Parts: sequence; structure tokens; C-alpha cells
Amino acid sequence: MSKSMRPVRLSRLLFFRSLLVASVTFAVVYLLMVRWLLPQIDHDTSLRQHQLAHAIAGQVEALLERPEAVVLGATRMLIGGEPHVPSVISAILDGALEENDSLSALYVIGEDGAVLAVGLPPARRPLRDDLLGMDFSGHPLFHATAGEPGVHWSDAALSPVSAGLAAVVAVREHGVTVFGELSSGPLMAMVGQVTDDGGLRTMLLDRRNEVIGDTALVPVPQLPDVIGPATVPGHEHDDGSRFLRLRIDSVDMVGSVVPVSPLGWQVLVVRPLAEAFRPSRTAELIMLVGLATSVIVGLIGAAVQAGYFGRLFRDLSVFAVGIEHGRYELSWRPSRVREFNRLAVAFQRMSQAIREREEAIVASQAALQDLNQTLEARVVERTEALHRSNAELSSALDTLRKTQEELVTSEKMAALGALVAGVAHELGTPLGNSLIAANTVRDQTRALRRELAGGLRRSSLERYLEDTESGNAIIERNLERAASLVTSFKQVAVDQSSSQRRKFALSEVVDEIVMTLRPSLKRLPFRLTTAVDAALPLDSYPGALGQVLTNLINNAVLHGLEDRAEGEVRVVGRAEDADWLVLEVIDDGRGIPLELQRRIFEPFFTSRLGKGGSGLGLHIVHSLVSNVLGGTISVDSQPGVGTTMRVRLPRIALVTTSAAAPSSSAFTASDAVPAQPSA
Repeated sequence: MSKSMRPVRLSRLLFFRSLLVASVTFAVVYLLMVRWLLPQIDHDTSLRQHQLAHAIAGQVEALLERPEAVVLGATRMLIGGEPHVPSVISAILDGALEENDSLSALYVIGEDGAVLAVGLPPARRPLRDDLLGMDFSGHPLFHATAGEPGVHWSDAALSPVSAGLAAVVAVREHGVTVFGELSSGPLMAMVGQVTDDGGLRTMLLDRRNEVIGDTALVPVPQLPDVIGPATVPGHEHDDGSRFLRLRIDSVDMVGSVVPVSPLGWQVLVVRPLAEAFRPSRTAELIMLVGLATSVIVGLIGAAVQAGYFGRLFRDLSVFAVGIEHGRYELSWRPSRVREFNRLAVAFQRMSQAIREREEAIVASQAALQDLNQTLEARVVERTEALHRSNAELSSALDTLRKTQEELVTSEKMAALGALVAGVAHELGTPLGNSLIAANTVRDQTRALRRELAGGLRRSSLERYLEDTESGNAIIERNLERAASLVTSFKQVAVDQSSSQRRKFALSEVVDEIVMTLRPSLKRLPFRLTTAVDAALPLDSYPGALGQVLTNLINNAVLHGLEDRAEGEVRVVGRAEDADWLVLEVIDDGRGIPLELQRRIFEPFFTSRLGKGGSGLGLHIVHSLVSNVLGGTISVDSQPGVGTTMRVRLPRIALVTTSAAAPSSSAFTASDAVPAQPSA
């Protein structure tokens, strides 16, 4: 047990883990409530208030149609009736106001802007004489009606009747202009009946944000200070309505502003901030209390359960200690926890198994003593048998090694004999030609000597000189050819009989090998061509490379082109990159079956068993390429198409232990795999 890990009691561990689970649960539920539930409640509250503001705006639009209807009716009555005196018109207007309390005054204005008649409620009629003749020509609404007849509304302005702010509706038809002052009291009273809900307050604002009416009946001349926009995501509107946070009489409020069409006025519905979000705060408090109560109750229950489990584990520990001391007859008193009962039963079964195993150990010890007595004799006997087997294996391995060396030597001598025979045959032609030319020159010299005794003519001497020069030229060319063959054979023989490492050109080694092999190929109907880049220098082992190339060419001729009337073997050398080159021996023969391509480099694998094949040729090639030249070899063959043996070599060979004696791996020309295995 680690010293840094201090063990604790089970009851305390269970209690603290229960506390952790309860705390995490509390935090998760609280975060969900704060991040999702409470914002959702606030969102729904704001949305309901906004919907109510839209409904109030629609109600205000409907209520404003009544003053328009009264003013239009008065205008048409004056146009359609007979001329009346101002007192009669005023009386008619008074009657219209008594029937409809949405207006606080009606004015009939003449062409010059002077008031001709005034309709007032009973309490304001003493002011009639002061209002008659008042000049309204400078009123913006008078100019608006003069320019465009119809119904027009003004923003809030000072009323000459009530001395307060009031909006005016005006109608002009056929030169008759009627002004009607809006009575905001009855209008806002009707709106207040609709909005009587938990501190909800409604204000009617004109285009300049002047307060036309307020359901609280508190004089607020202008829109209160706007603190900032209230955030209600997902409910922005393109009709001009918006949410606001305001401070009215030092009280923070949340409001919804909705335009009243087509006047350009606005309805502002506000509610105290604390009242608006009281449902969410109440829900938050209830949930916090509920969560705290559940956590406390859960912790108390966890403490009780932790103590109970601690006692059970102590009893189980006492039971296990008794079994440890060999008291196998102890029994467990069942508890209310099924898992503890199962654990106790497992302990009882374990004690019974321990008893049985102890008895078995005693019996096995007796048997072990008997076995030990005979074990030494068996070990001696097995050791002697093992020594005999090792001796037999060593003898077989020596025999196999000697056989392999004999096979390699015989293959080497056979290949060397074939090479010498080919070179000797190739040397026969230039040496024979040289001998014939020399004999011809000798005969002509004797003839010249006889003719000189009887008198030499100039023409005879000139003919003799010409024939002699021609013969000497023939002798010189053929001797140079023979010397070249001897030099190439000598270089190949030196390279293949030594492990000398030197710098050379790839084309040089390829040309020498091809020159030594070409005499033996002249008797066959096959072509041997080369395409090697002359500028490919190597610092490697030419003897090993020559053995590899010789084996691959002979392998292609003997197996790939076997029983064919014609064929071609191509040797291709090219640079792969700055450090590596590729040498390929390609034939257009029968190819190698796919199932045999994976085994052609195995030792002693040959399909010419009994026909002179030892199965070592390509194995030696693979060994030379891998261990001496430091490269890789691969085969690419398709039956009926041909075979490509691809050798990838470094330009500077690695120094390996196998490079010490590459000539020990003799080359052979009869170890490759044919397209179809021989019977």
C-alpha cells in the first residue's frame, strides 16, 4: 500500500461520497434552474406582457375611432345643414359632447382661423366667451388640414380649456374645419379596466414621446428615463415594438412599447421589475429550499447507512480472521443485505476449499517424496538420450554442410568450365584468322624471295607490300580482339575469385560479364542486349556483382527461354536517386507462377530436381545482394509474359562481415524456377 494513501473508515468514506454526490446533484439542478428554467419563466412573463401591450394598442386604436366619428359627424352636419348662428352651433356641439365623453371640447374654425363656435362640457361652458374669436391660424393642425383635407391628429399640446396637455383631432371639408380635443381621462379609464393586473401601468405617448394619458392618473409630462433594452431573445418584432427597462419615480420597471397605427403614437405598458419577475424568484426560492432539504435528508440517510455498512464489514472481517486461523466451523449470521450474505457464503465455500486443498497438499507431498526418489534416475537417462540426439544432429549438420559445399563446388566448376569453353571458342576465331594471315604473309615472302633471285620487278614489290600491310592489319585486329577477350576474362576471373572492393562503373562490369557470356549464347537463338547508364559509378564489390549478374542472365536463358525458338534478355541499369541504383535482368519468357515466386530464394528449392538443378543459384544471389552488396532483390513475373529480376543497390556498399569472402558463394546457372515446375 502506498504511504501517501491514508486509509479511512468505511462509514466516513460512504458519508463523504454521498456528500459529494449530493453536492454535484445540487449544483447540476441549480445550474439547470438558473440557466434554463428561470430564464424560461422570465421569458414567458415578458412575452405575456408584450402580448398584452399589443392588445392594449389595438384597444386604443378602436377607442380613438369614436372621437374621429364625432368630429366627422359634426363637420358633415354643418356642411349639410342651413347656416346657423354661432350660439346655435355651440349648442349643437354641446349636445354632441354630452353624448360622447371621449372629447373635452369641439371648435368650429372659419377660413381665417378664428373660432366661430365652441362646444364644451357643462363645467367648462363659462369659458365659451373667452374662446370665441380665438385665432387658430397658427396651429400646425390648421395648416395640415388646409393642405390636405381629411382627418388629422396632432401631438400633445397645451389645451386652452383644461390648461393641460391634450391631443387634437381635426377634420376639414368644404372650407369647414372642426377641432376636437381628446379627453384622455375616459380613454385611459377604459384602458385601465383592461390592464388592471398586478401593478400593470399603461401610458399613451405621441410622436414626440409626450404623455397623452396615464392609467395611474399621475401627471408624467414625458417618457421616463430609459435604463436600457430588456433582453428577450427570439421575440424581436419588425413592427416597431420593443422591450425597455425604465425608472419611474425611482422604481425600476420593465416595459413594452407598441406603436398605434396609423397615428404614430405609442402605447407603453410597464410593470415594476420586482413584480414582473416575482414568479421566477418565487420558483427559485422554492426549488432552493427543496434541494437543500433533499440534500440534508439524503446526507442523514447516508450517514445512517454508512454506519450500518461499517458494522457489517467489521463482522465480516471478524469472520474472515476466524477462517484465517483455521476455524472452518464458523458460520455467518444472515443480515438484511443480500450481497453481504452472498459474500459470507463465498467465504464459507472458500474455507471448505482451503480445507480440501490442505488435505490434497498433504497427500501430494507424500507422492512428491516418492517422485523425487525416481526423478534423478530419469534426469540421468534423459540427459544421456539428449547427448546422443545432439551428436546425431551434429553429424547430420556436418554431412549437410559438406554436401552443400560439394554442390557449390561442382556448380562452380561446371559454370567455370562452360565459361572457359565459351571464351576458348571465341578466341579460336581471331587466333585462326591471325594464323591464316600470317601463313599468307609467309608464303608471299617466300615467293618474293624466289622472284628476287631471278630479278625483282617494281610491280611485284608494290603488290607484296600491299598484301603484307593488309595481312598485318588482319593479324593486328584479330590479336587485339583476342587480347580484349583475355583481359575481360582475366578481370572477371580476378573479381570473382577475390573479395576486393574497388571503385568501378556499372557499365564496365556489365560489359565484361556480357562479353564472357556472349560466346556461349551464340549457339542459342536468343538476343542479349544492355541498356546501362555509363555515368553510374560504384564503390562496391565487382566480383559479387558479376556473380549475381551471371546467375541472373543464365537463369533467364536456361529457364525463362527454355524450349523457345527465339527470345531476348535485357540488362537495364539506371539511377534511382543520388544514393541508390537499380539493375534489372528482363526476359520475355514463360514467367514464374505466383505460388512459386515466394519460394525461389529458398535454399535447395528447385523445380529441376534430377535435371542438374541444385536449388542454390538464386539463394546465393539473394545472399550476395543482401549480405555483401547491401541491397535488395525482388521478382516481378507474369506467366506467359516474362520475368523481371530487380536488384536495388547502394552506390557505396556497406562494410559487412559477409563481404570478407564473397567468392565462397559460387555462382550457378541452373537454380532458377521455370514457369511450370518440372516433373
